[in-house]
Amino acid sequence: MAAFTGQLRSNEIFSALYNMIISQEVFADNLGEHQTLVDKARVDGGLFGDTKLYYATDVLKSAPWGNDAEAANLLALHRPEAPECQAIHLDIFRQICLTVDNYLSKRAWSSEGAFSSFNSIMLGWMRETKRVYDGTLYNVFIGTTKATGAGQTISVNLDSASAGDPLYGLTGVEKEQMEAMLIAQKLADLMVAMGDYSRDFNDYGNLRSYAKDGIKVIWNSKFVNKIRKIDLPTIFHKDGLVDKFEEEILPERYFGDVNAAQVSAASNTGQYRSVLEKDYTVSNVVTHVFPGDKIPAGAVIAAGEGYTAPAKDVICKVLVKLPPYMSAFEVGTSFFNPKSLTENHYLTFGHNTIEYLKNYPFITVQVK
Repeated sequence: MAAFTGQLRSNEIFSALYNMIISQEVFADNLGEHQTLVDKARVDGGLFGDTKLYYATDVLKSAPWGNDAEAANLLALHRPEAPECQAIHLDIFRQICLTVDNYLSKRAWSSEGAFSSFNSIMLGWMRETKRVYDGTLYNVFIGTTKATGAGQTISVNLDSASAGDPLYGLTGVEKEQMEAMLIAQKLADLMVAMGDYSRDFNDYGNLRSYAKDGIKVIWNSKFVNKIRKIDLPTIFHKDGLVDKFEEEILPERYFGDVNAAQVSAASNTGQYRSVLEKDYTVSNVVTHVFPGDKIPAGAVIAAGEGYTAPAKDVICKVLVKLPPYMSAFEVGTSFFNPKSLTENHYLTFGHNTIEYLKNYPFITVQVK
């Protein structure tokens, strides 16, 4: 059925008369589920100050004890190394705007109930829009960010190019089972390595060990759905991996590689997705995108604002502490304009530029 154009249908008996509209209903069930990973990452913010500092210290050392000879060393100083300090700043501020009225727009509705329903739903969209922004922005950061530490990228060999590979000659379900087993083995090995004393899994190179129950695995849905088709409990039953398997799952579209340089209009054929919420203009047509949405083909993309997706090689991210998402404030305000009889509503909020904490692992597990 075509969109309603305002044309009423002629009455079947009296052709000069037109059948009336029975009712008007505004759909309210628009967002049945939100991306909630960002809610688990929220930390305290506020109106006072704009910076949160995170300090990281390293292990001390022992030395041989010289018994009586140590008396001469009584006044020696043994200062620890200066701690590393990472600053997270509240430096991003955004606003959602909406104009409604209670007069001329009312004439488009058949009853007070339908009109009130429309206005209420549109006003409700303001906070729903913020939740979409928060959730997609955070998911894109998780899926596209890679840490710089030497041990922060782990590769799983799922290649079957030679006779020495476990997957060589396998097809169908057998191949998928072996792939799942290789992924499970790599994760099990990683859990053991993270539980040992090591400097590999943080950007500072400080000595750390991580409890298994504190490790978080954020999966690419592509690999989760693939493994679900086979015998999950059999493959992931050891070392508590089955719990890690269902921990957090992000849709495949959030994983990708951020473009390091500007992408020209000619080279953008629609394969890029946006890191930010913004407008792109192509041939005088404005397209608004949220983080994770496809950037329209032909748009010029600045360095760092787009990423190629899906990333076919990223299996999951392994973290211990989620990157903090700090809120400065969230204020709803309104203004009535007596000249135009309109009401402007605003939702203003602020948050930090998202960064992973360098003191903790931000490991990318990917296909070799």
